[in-house]
Amino acid sequence: MKTKIANLIKKSKKIAITSHIRPDADCIGSGLALYLMLTQLGKEVCFCNTEKAPFPLTQLPCFDVIEFRQVYPEPFDVFMLIEGESEARTGQKHLEKYYTVSIDHHATNLGHANLNWVVPEASAVGELIYELGVELNIEFTRDIEYNLYAAISSDTGSFKYSNTTFKSLYIASKLVKNNNFDPGDVSDLLFNSNYYEKVQMMQKVLSTLELHLDKKVSIIEFKREFLRTLDLKNIETEDIVSIARSITGVEVTLFFKEIGDDYYRVSVRSRKNFNSLLLAKKFNGGGHECAAGFFYKGNIEKAKQEVVNIIEKHLK
Repeated sequence: MKTKIANLIKKSKKIAITSHIRPDADCIGSGLALYLMLTQLGKEVCFCNTEKAPFPLTQLPCFDVIEFRQVYPEPFDVFMLIEGESEARTGQKHLEKYYTVSIDHHATNLGHANLNWVVPEASAVGELIYELGVELNIEFTRDIEYNLYAAISSDTGSFKYSNTTFKSLYIASKLVKNNNFDPGDVSDLLFNSNYYEKVQMMQKVLSTLELHLDKKVSIIEFKREFLRTLDLKNIETEDIVSIARSITGVEVTLFFKEIGDDYYRVSVRSRKNFNSLLLAKKFNGGGHECAAGFFYKGNIEKAKQEVVNIIEKHLK
């Protein structure tokens, strides 16, 4: 499939890129790397997202090339969808007007694009963009390497998560081989760049911590009222989930983020003894076996009991 996509790119002159809503370091880093690859090949490229990325992703190399707008009705030869295949996933309207290419590592991708390269075994979509770059015979510049390393490092939790593989480590080693950047700087950017207000917010969220099922399940909650007392920017909250997940004996962590009246976005993180995707699918969500999410409309206490009951049935 990567050869097919590479040949399509070579024949195209004008190419659009977008990534999924609620962007993370994998889709942003991968999208930026792809943008730089395509411009290196002399293509006319736009990287257009519908939602702004949170800090510190705004500090990734060349982040300023990203435009925040709809692509339609501007004409393009091909529309590259990074970890997305639909309007619901990308926020981009009228995708049917374009020849679309979906590059993804989510098993829930339904293959609605014209060309679909979906590899659930990949730890990050950054792995696939690296392989595409090799296929296109591009020069791996410092900014391309940095963004791809950030993409893979982020989705593997700095190579701590269970989705870390020989391949992800091998590609990461290739990206740092030329010493164009310090991998420690990437880790500092992604995992150690918190505003004071964010640490205060983390304190409030962790104060909601609950443990269930003999301390095998941890639940934390972000309440909208926190926003009234803190000057919070649009920031990444993944590391808060990681703290609750790090408790010894915890197999599953649930993070309820209040986004409306009795309306929550729920992030699920788990170890190998529970399939996060199984839970997310029961609420029409998606993701991976160890990291998934869904939306819940209703009373939060009822929601907690409902998901805990499901976890109890399926926890190994």
